[in-house]
Amino acid sequence: MSIFAKLKNLYWQIRYHRNKSIKRRYYRYVFKEKQRLIESGVDREELRLICRVLANRINVHAEKRLEAYRKNRTENPPFS
Repeated sequence: MSIFAKLKNLYWQIRYHRNKSIKRRYYRYVFKEKQRLIESGVDREELRLICRVLANRINVHAEKRLEAYRKNRTENPPFS
């Protein structure tokens, strides 16, 4: 199971629901989940790009940027 599985589910709920109050509730859940992931050591930029992809699944530019970021990160790992 992916560490982003809960985030994927939450963004699916946001895209599915039309009621604004329900969407706001799920955005609050997303905020908490993003905080939890950042505290557990997930890269902030990668998380931002993943959320951008999940928020709008038909945005091919967001997917390309995420792929490019991951590729660049594997080629040039950050200093620990």
